[in-house]
Amino acid sequence: MSSSLRKPTTVMRMWDWSVPPSGVYREVVSNIPAGWTDEPRAQRTPPLLFIHGLAHGAWCFEQNWLPAAAAKGFASYAVSLRGHGGSGGGRQLGRTVLRDYVHDVMQTITELPQPPVIIGHSMGALIAQLVADRYSPRGLVLLTPSPLHGAAGSLRSIGKHHPAAIGAAVVGRTLPMTAGQLFPGLDESTSSRYLSRLGRESPLVQYQLLKRRRIGPVRCPVMVAGTKADALVRVQDVERTAAAYGVEPAWLTRADGSPIGHDVMLDLGWEQALSEVLGFITTQVMR
Repeated sequence: MSSSLRKPTTVMRMWDWSVPPSGVYREVVSNIPAGWTDEPRAQRTPPLLFIHGLAHGAWCFEQNWLPAAAAKGFASYAVSLRGHGGSGGGRQLGRTVLRDYVHDVMQTITELPQPPVIIGHSMGALIAQLVADRYSPRGLVLLTPSPLHGAAGSLRSIGKHHPAAIGAAVVGRTLPMTAGQLFPGLDESTSSRYLSRLGRESPLVQYQLLKRRRIGPVRCPVMVAGTKADALVRVQDVERTAAAYGVEPAWLTRADGSPIGHDVMLDLGWEQALSEVLGFITTQVMR
């Protein structure tokens, strides 16, 4: 359930001491169930911290998953990384790097009532793994994860169908994403509303996603989930990420068994996807 021990956990690294990331206003949205602070429930049930993917914001979890998870008794939080959603740092996005995002998440964790289960989506799943390399959360959930071994394969796959999108990313523009890639099960009106909320992404971070990385140790239960209809993260990349943690990938589907799109928290079938995540937390993290 966890990666092999490779080195001691080090929360602060050399660059953090010598050239610390700048502080910015962080948008953190939350949905807290009634009675959460009552004992002993608050100690037994870990809070959930959601990290969004490329060009998204906390809004993508606030829409469906935060209220639904809170209704199941989980205090739920979602952070907008700097330059995204309602967070500050938009003017500096062009020179933002992954360690700035890691800093945002670490700062958010310090404000939570207890160690959370970290749930990262796509790029956010890579950030979640980089956070878990420094800090031991209660659990780690990686949804359609941008792979630690580098996203070059996924980029080539996208380029076969959308070569212009790759050209945009190469010259430093945000990778364009379509409704068909993100939430193919939604109606046009809802899809258009969600697409209009997508923002910019750091060009440096997009380049960093191509880099191969090693982390460890991760000393908590890990869930790796993907969808076989994903147009952005390849099935083999999800399988490889799962293998790195010694777990089997969970393939998320709708109630009728058909696969969900890349944005599993927004697409048709988000209820089934969340149920799988909460089931893992209940049986593997809280046992």
